[in-house]
This record gives sequence, C-alpha cells and structure tokens, in this order.
Amino acid sequence: MSDFNPKVSRRGFLKSSASSVGGLVFLDRAFWSLTESLARIGAPPPWYKNQVKTTYNYCDICPWRCGIVVKSVGNRVYKIDGNPKDPKSRGRLCARGQAGVSFLYDPDRLKQPMIRTGERGENKFKNATWEEALDYAAQKLKAIKDQYGPESVAFFGHTSGDFWFTDYFAQAFGSVNSAKPSVTMCTAPREEASIITTGRSIGNHEPVDWEKAKCVVLIGTHIGEDARNTMMQDLATARANGAKLIVIDPRYSSAAMKADHWLPIKPGTDTALLLAWMNVLIAENLIDKAFVDKWTDGFDKLAAHVKSFTPEWAAQITELSADKIRDTARAFAAARPSTVIVPGRHVVWYGNDSQRMRAVYILMGLTGSYGREGGLYFNKSPFLEEIPHPPFAAASGAGG
Repeated sequence: MSDFNPKVSRRGFLKSSASSVGGLVFLDRAFWSLTESLARIGAPPPWYKNQVKTTYNYCDICPWRCGIVVKSVGNRVYKIDGNPKDPKSRGRLCARGQAGVSFLYDPDRLKQPMIRTGERGENKFKNATWEEALDYAAQKLKAIKDQYGPESVAFFGHTSGDFWFTDYFAQAFGSVNSAKPSVTMCTAPREEASIITTGRSIGNHEPVDWEKAKCVVLIGTHIGEDARNTMMQDLATARANGAKLIVIDPRYSSAAMKADHWLPIKPGTDTALLLAWMNVLIAENLIDKAFVDKWTDGFDKLAAHVKSFTPEWAAQITELSADKIRDTARAFAAARPSTVIVPGRHVVWYGNDSQRMRAVYILMGLTGSYGREGGLYFNKSPFLEEIPHPPFAAASGAGG
C-alpha cells in the first residue's frame, strides 16, 4: 500500500483548524440549547450535567478485583470506569466491569437475604434481614454440630479472601474439612507441576514479562475471551511492541485471529506437540546451553527421552503438519530468552495436566527464559504477618 502524504499548506491547515473549532463551538451551543429546551418542558437534563460525585472502589464481578472510579448523582450510580492509578485496571475495564451499573439496577437482582418457607422446588421464600439470616444459618450449623459433630460439615471456598471462610471459620467451627474445588479444577496442575519442576509455584498473577517478550505462546489460554482485564491489556502491549504470537487451540479463537502462527491442534494431543518442540530445540541446537548447564539437572536424560519424538511422529498424533511444528519450534527458540509460554488458568483438561504443564516449564528452561527479560520472572508475595489465632486443630486442605 502506498504511503499517504497529503500536501497541506500552513494557511490550509489553519483554515481547517478554525473550521473544526467553530464546529465544536456550534455543537456545544446546540447541545446546551437542547438541554435548555428539555428543562422548559420538564424533562431532566443528562445526568452528567448535574453535580456528579466521584468515589473509588474495586470491581467484585470476578476474582481479578480491578480498581474502579464510580460516577454518581445523588444516590444513583451512572458510570463505572477503570481507575488509572490501579495496577490492574490501569483506567480500563472489561465488558463485565463496564456493565456493573446494569448489574446494580437489574430488577431481578437479589438485594437482601431470603429464607425458604416451603419445600424444596416450591420457590417459596420470604425476605429477611442480615441479622435474621445469620442467626438462622448459625442455628442450623449448631444443630448439625451438636448432633453429628463438627467434622460432619465441610467448607468450600472460591477465589481470593475466602481463607477467612475455608481456614479460620472452619477451624473455629472445629472442622478441618475445608477445600477450594475451584483450585483443583483450575490452576492446581500448573502450580504442582511448577513446584516439581522448578521448586517454586507460579502464583498469581502470572509472572510474565509482557513488555519485553519477543515471542508469546498461548496453549489453551483464552486471553480476549475469558475477560481477564490486565492480561488482555498485557497481550495487546506485547503485540504492539512487536512480539510474535503463537496460538495453539483447536478453535479459531479471538487470540488465534491475531496470531502469527495458529496451530489448530487435535484436542487432547498438546503434550505430543510440546515433546516434538523439545526434540527440535535439542536436535537443532537451539537451546540456551549456558543456562541449561548452570541451572538444570538431567538434560542428557531429557535429550534421550525426546529423541524419537520428532515432528513427523507428533504430526500423526496432533493432526498438525510436521513443517508447522518445526517452524513454530524454531520461532519460539529464535526469540530466546525473551520467549514465554503463558501458564494459563483452568489447565485441567484431559487427565495428564500436570505432566503437560511440566513440559511447558521444561521448554522455558531449554530456552533460558526463567528470570530473564521477556520470560517468566520470579514472583514474590508481600510479607504479611499471620493473624493471631488459637492453634489450628490440623492443617487445612483448602490450598490455592
């Protein structure tokens, strides 16, 4: 496509600028004229022409907890935006966050506790105050505890902040039967695999150096569709900075549409592809040998193990071409050490999930991408003193 290079004189530029300013002034006057006309017939002016109050909070629609700026008039919220000073939202929100006002004023939204008055399935409830609801729940729990013992109750939590419920409340109740099923169904394999392979967990959020990455690989990671606000922004930043994108997904997903390489792999065969990538990196000497020699153990055993897992072998299993497997392995290695396979969420797929994630981490070890710019950095949680409490009866199984 030819370059567009319009010839605009200084006089012409000033004329067009003056016309634009004049147009804006006209529109502003027309808008105020419309507002005054609405007021004369008793119609309320637009909400933002009133005294707008700004407050700050965080979005609670998903576990990401983005910081938000709330615009309200009187007691009604009219607009929710991302807080530009918040490190998660950075002034932007996903569609769910933007729809927070709709959720708040949805006519079907529950605004107070309700207690069932009929049999299950009859859909008969009565409104209750929080005091009534909490007393009702406490009485029911105490009755079960008195009759069957405290360990007859199991406590299940989900996402951040639930340790008050799964750990502290469960222990105070006297039960060690607490867990987070969401962890088992979501991130547990990636965390266990990381501990087994590198000696430390991945943790939250995913420690990817997006700004310096030169090659990003998404394998079953649906950024752009699972509404993780910060990660969507990070991927966009990486692409804007020139990072190559490889997407491994049976579907032509939102991310696949923007990828340099899309691998529509046969479901359930991801590990075969990862083993073939190891084969190519080792056979073609594309690894970071200095990093491998200094920081890893068992390389010779790995090389012997993957020697027969050629792209031709994987092609029969994955239904990808051997050339495509080889080309993407080379692209992944060419960007080392600033190359990263994003440790996604919901990595529980086919039953071999921890081993598949171990293959992911081994590949990043082969390219020396740990602790390097553009790879995976080492997360460190802030130190928080443990809240004083009586000794726990046993270690909780909540995890996560």
